[in-house]
Amino acid sequence: MNTSSRSVGRARRLQRIIVLPHAVEPPPAANCSLRLLRRATIPPRATEVFGWIRAHGCAGTLASLGRAYLAPTDAAAIESLLRAGRHEPAAQRFFKRFSDRCFPLEYPWAGDASGRLLVELTRGIQHEGYGENWEEYGDLWSLKPVFLLSWSLMEDPYGALRDEFVQDDIVDQEQASPDRLCDEAREAIAQLAELPVEELFSGVPPDGFPVDQLRPRLSGTRWEPLLWAAPWLWCVTGNSFLDQRSDDFAEPDPWSLPTVLRLAAEFREALRVMRVIDAFNTWLCQNPAERARSAVEAALGPPSDRISSLLDLPIVDVCARCSQSRVAPAQ
Repeated sequence: MNTSSRSVGRARRLQRIIVLPHAVEPPPAANCSLRLLRRATIPPRATEVFGWIRAHGCAGTLASLGRAYLAPTDAAAIESLLRAGRHEPAAQRFFKRFSDRCFPLEYPWAGDASGRLLVELTRGIQHEGYGENWEEYGDLWSLKPVFLLSWSLMEDPYGALRDEFVQDDIVDQEQASPDRLCDEAREAIAQLAELPVEELFSGVPPDGFPVDQLRPRLSGTRWEPLLWAAPWLWCVTGNSFLDQRSDDFAEPDPWSLPTVLRLAAEFREALRVMRVIDAFNTWLCQNPAERARSAVEAALGPPSDRISSLLDLPIVDVCARCSQSRVAPAQ
């Protein structure tokens, strides 16, 4: 009995020790909690860290710009978007509101969802440009009469130009006369006015008048748009908006109150200049012969002793004791 009872007890103990096989449980599914846990335990890459620092640094700068240059309601809306982490909508709102309030901005990344607009905005000011490349027209005859008349009277920055194929055909270089772009402009105006070129531009220097001589004679008169038309075509007006071509992106200007005030004044000036040039072109085409002849007489006449009606002075920044004076169109 003792032997059999001991065998039964030993068998029961072995049964309790033996681990029966069981089904293997599948690994837990990847969910949001596990991903957050993984991010918390694994350090982020250096590029992600730098991107995060740059984004938040730019967000702080954008909030400061909104408070400085926008209405309080717009500045508060931008700060609310930034606190919610919606950097791109905040940058787009600043872009639109500032363009409507001061002057139109233009960035290559405007409207892009990559987040580059925020970085470009805080980097500096980039604005629209209204200059055009006149060489793309193919010839001067396709230009508006106001540009041709202005070019006919004003000394251009190109000097004497001759096509290389024409120059090869000329045997005696001493008998060759330089071909000037202003000569072609005069021929186009003379044809429009149905007058001989020599008669219409009698007394005008072959290369045209320097702008410093024309400005005292035409400023403040009905002929003042002629001081701006050709320089606008050549991108040498001295106005940032007129001298920058629409397909160019210049180096950004730094964000500062004097710079914003200066550019706002130049934008208002550019609008006035473009409007009066367009109106003058319409007026000139109504009677080209008489009005082209009168323009030449004004260019040959005495100084008008008048102040320009197209210039715009920026608001003085009293706090910074800085006043950006407006200069006349460059030569």
